[in-house]
Amino acid sequence: MSINIYYFYRTKYSQVGLYFKYIFSVFGFVIITVIYLLGYLHNPARPSPAARFPEGWWGWFDQSKYLQSAQAISHWDLSPAQHWYPFGYALLGAPFVWMGNNCYLLPDLLCLLATVGAIIFLAEGLGLSVFAGMLIAIGTTVFPAPILSVWVVPWNTTLSVPLIWWAFALATRLVLLKDAGRLSISRLPLFVLLGALLAFIPVTRPTDLLISGGVAATCFLTALWERELRWKELLAAVAGATVVLGIAGALYVQIYGFHASEYMVHSKELGFRTDLLWWKTYLLLLTPRPWFPDGEGLMEQINWLFFGIAGIAMLPWTARSRKDIPYILLAGLCIGYSLLFFSYIDLIPSGLWRYNNVHYFKWVLPAMGLLAWRGITALFSPRWRVALGTIAAVFVLSCIRLLPVQVPNGSSGVWMLTLHEAPPSWPDSYFRDMTVADQDGKLANITGFRSLPDTQGERWIALARPFDGVVRSLTMQDQNSLPVTSWGMKLSLRPNPCWLPPYACRYKAPMP
Repeated sequence: MSINIYYFYRTKYSQVGLYFKYIFSVFGFVIITVIYLLGYLHNPARPSPAARFPEGWWGWFDQSKYLQSAQAISHWDLSPAQHWYPFGYALLGAPFVWMGNNCYLLPDLLCLLATVGAIIFLAEGLGLSVFAGMLIAIGTTVFPAPILSVWVVPWNTTLSVPLIWWAFALATRLVLLKDAGRLSISRLPLFVLLGALLAFIPVTRPTDLLISGGVAATCFLTALWERELRWKELLAAVAGATVVLGIAGALYVQIYGFHASEYMVHSKELGFRTDLLWWKTYLLLLTPRPWFPDGEGLMEQINWLFFGIAGIAMLPWTARSRKDIPYILLAGLCIGYSLLFFSYIDLIPSGLWRYNNVHYFKWVLPAMGLLAWRGITALFSPRWRVALGTIAAVFVLSCIRLLPVQVPNGSSGVWMLTLHEAPPSWPDSYFRDMTVADQDGKLANITGFRSLPDTQGERWIALARPFDGVVRSLTMQDQNSLPVTSWGMKLSLRPNPCWLPPYACRYKAPMP
């Protein structure tokens, strides 16, 4: 009888726990929905007949192309002129074009909620509570305001984020984890879904093939190493991927034929370069000041990223079991993906926030949140000394400053030129078709250096290589007679990092 009573109470408390978990989850989803809708209604770029610019974000290049493609698909118009970007995001919006200017309101909200659900599902598998999973999800998707904005404004990354997180969550709970965190029911259908998700990720955004490939390779190698490879499950995943790729391939051929789309050609021409990747990483991650007259590094805007980076750095010393494989994979994907986009020629600190290019990193932020959680909780584990030492070391490294120092004109190793003139308009400087030459060759604006206006005139900031010797404009001869100041680079270390208040690097010469 005592056993039955014990079983009764255990079952009762288990049901009560599930009930509260359900209530808390619903409450969390409601909060996120309210935050999203408020962000949508108050976004200054929202299309509205009463607005100063009624078109709103539909007047922007990327968003206009999404809308054009979605409207074309809704009428089954497959002419290539209607489809600039890969069509995954347009397929999502096509059923909602009847909503006019708000056609992406519901699909984007559903993508956000699906992302939150995937993060909680993954967190439970990793042994975190629903509360912790929801806290990480909310804190990394709708805060701060610029991050909420890139969920509200239509971007094709809004679809890729839930695809990535559900693929990662399923891969973790089907393959990477063992015992308590592993799913034991409906495995074959879930493997079909996993394969379909991994295939649809690069269909939506081709550069995200890095993520699909990383997840698929890690799953295969883990199963092989642990002698858990089951051919039925592998074939199920392959079948799911084959169906998606077959449908997407057929649709691609219908639109573009058997050749590259204009977008693919354009992307290849613009491309990526790793010449000064360390330089771009510093500017985009820590701070662009005082080199760039405006803009902020990712850590300046999102301070808690420091703990995510520290969480990555401590993995070699704290990862000891199979349950750490998902964290190791997350860290590898975050590093590889971030470096890929830091090397993207068109991604610079000014555009990161001004043109919402931070949307590239929407899926990375929840990953960094999970890694930050792991890093912080390591402080309360037997390896707390290692965790504390790693955090201290990462902090010291983040205190490094790369600052301009004035050098004679015509010097080698010049990282920036400031031209003293009447400041040009932002578009005239930022998008200018201009080429300059020094003793090492030619450099073009955007691909080789970046031209930006400031209150004193204009700045030419080296991105492909430092300027060497006298620099002359080949396209605007009148600029060659302007007073110019040349700036080299010096490295310094101070105890107050520039990514934390009072943001000391913003007050260094040259002032904006």
